[in-house]
Amino acid sequence: MTGNLLLGGGLTAALATMAICFAQKIPSARLVKIIALISAAFITAASLLLWILIFENDFSVEYVATYSSTTLPTIYKISAFWAGQQGSFLLWLMIHAIIGAVLTFRRTSAAALGIYFLLQSVLVFLVLVKSPFAEHSAQVFEGVGLNPLLQDFWMAIHPPIIFVGYALLAVPFALSLGSLLTEAASRNWLEEARKWTLLAWSFLGAGIFIGGYWAYKVLGWGGYWGWDPVENSSLVPWILAAVLLHLINLARKKSAVLAQAHVAATFTYSLVIYGTFLTRSGILGDFSVHSFAGSNIGMVIALVNALVLIGGLVIILVKAKQFPQGELYKSYGESSFIVLLSCLLMIFIATIVWIGMSMPLLTQLVGQAAAVDSDFYVKSTAPIALTLAVLMIYTFVKFGRMISLGGKIAHVGFLAMLAAIVISAQGETVTQELQTRAKVSIAGHEVIYEGQVFQEDERQKFYVYNVDGEIVKALTKLRGNGEDAAREPAILKNFSGDIYIAPHAPKIDSVQELMLTKKLFAMDGEFGYVFEDAHIDYDEHNQPIQATAEITITDGEIEEVIHPLITVTPDGGSSKSIEVFNGKRRVRLTGISGDLDKARLEILPTYEKLSAMPITATISTKPFIWLLWLSVTAICIGTMLAIKS
Repeated sequence: MTGNLLLGGGLTAALATMAICFAQKIPSARLVKIIALISAAFITAASLLLWILIFENDFSVEYVATYSSTTLPTIYKISAFWAGQQGSFLLWLMIHAIIGAVLTFRRTSAAALGIYFLLQSVLVFLVLVKSPFAEHSAQVFEGVGLNPLLQDFWMAIHPPIIFVGYALLAVPFALSLGSLLTEAASRNWLEEARKWTLLAWSFLGAGIFIGGYWAYKVLGWGGYWGWDPVENSSLVPWILAAVLLHLINLARKKSAVLAQAHVAATFTYSLVIYGTFLTRSGILGDFSVHSFAGSNIGMVIALVNALVLIGGLVIILVKAKQFPQGELYKSYGESSFIVLLSCLLMIFIATIVWIGMSMPLLTQLVGQAAAVDSDFYVKSTAPIALTLAVLMIYTFVKFGRMISLGGKIAHVGFLAMLAAIVISAQGETVTQELQTRAKVSIAGHEVIYEGQVFQEDERQKFYVYNVDGEIVKALTKLRGNGEDAAREPAILKNFSGDIYIAPHAPKIDSVQELMLTKKLFAMDGEFGYVFEDAHIDYDEHNQPIQATAEITITDGEIEEVIHPLITVTPDGGSSKSIEVFNGKRRVRLTGISGDLDKARLEILPTYEKLSAMPITATISTKPFIWLLWLSVTAICIGTMLAIKS
């Protein structure tokens, strides 16, 4: 309730700021700054409250129970804030509100501020529609926790960087519409819009690149970009933001390009909203591993998207007669023509990607939903990207002196990125079974599989490889019941590229289950078991937190008494295995009957047997892939440097 009240305060202040800005001509008025800061303060306070609820393990809040737990490490408790749909919207809103407060201290027109705070009001409304502060319908004493795949540093920082890019792209859109509403023929908004677009393009690009690196490092499928619809939903506005940036730069010199710059600003931000609708409406549920589940917020976002796109285009059409007229270019050889042609090619690429990512929606409208495969994107965009690269090289040769240092770095980074994508795809890939400590020659490298190594807490294990004399490990995170939760590849980095080893889940068919009855003797073929007793521990709310059994195990001569336990979790329970007789047996308690008369026990392969088991792994080489990571870093750094040029 408190969180929603704070959001309500943020909404009220945002609406007040919007109303004042639309009613006045002096955007630097002290009142506007104060109310904008109040709105940002309310929204930031709501965000801090959600973090407090997460760190205090307040599972009476459904969002906290769904994405956090008492055992979650601190860094992932922080990132649990934006792990779900509601929290990610609140993060977007908080960033948007802070940027809005900053805008009031700059020479931003009143109309542009009005548009920006209208967008802020809409975002607050969306957060309230799907609030992260909703109470849980049941009494919960432990949270589900964060998806193991998301428990990675790069995925912890990827979403906030993406949302900074989204929030920043609202600024050139607001500046564009603000100018249209006051002085349609004016080019005064272009310089300010250029700086904000550069900043937005850099952040959004960094977020996309970090997401690609996470996919490469964590998911283990061997690549960094799968043309997943959710991935593409951020790629399309990034491409269009590049178009907007080039058109803004050109419009500063040629007033005839002003109309195109306005159109680009509208489409860029509307596709941010469209991508949000696509990923959060549930439409992509069967076609993307990243998509959120469907909810009632989908149609609200669709309506907002329609208002942004149609509203922006209608205003442009109404003001069309006021735009300056003139030649876009005088000859095919001048820089203006090359820039416009490059923008057209980028629009073609963005359109192709948009069609591909929207295919589940488009086909659903006429029949059964379907999606395109990655070949559609590669075959259709590769020739255009090659043509774009040739144009960039030509521009450098002929017009390089006109490009700033930051621009040069960013464009060289982009060319290097395209080259790295092609070069790194030329490696070899082999999938085969590996016996422990047997030498195998694969793709020119000597690989020895050393076996599996388990951590004492049984939360993770490693597949250990010796590659050309160097040890590398593939990490596998384990669930509470010991099953694989998330597998990361082993990567050996060299100057010539990466050797990438992705182990497959081993097939374990030697797990035996015993149902034990209290005080009765049972055998697994070699060892005997007697279920002696059991008890359940309760918390202060009389809720079970763990069940413990007492079991005697004998080999006929020696007896060992163990006390395995099951910890109650939101999805049922988890238990750790116990080694007995110096590792000759490994058992895990998996159930106790309500009357404490029966216990279910799993007889598991020993760690020694698991380590000696052969496994299947996919081993591939990634020639000079470090050039890809270096080039995308250069793009972001160069873009940042270009802001001051």
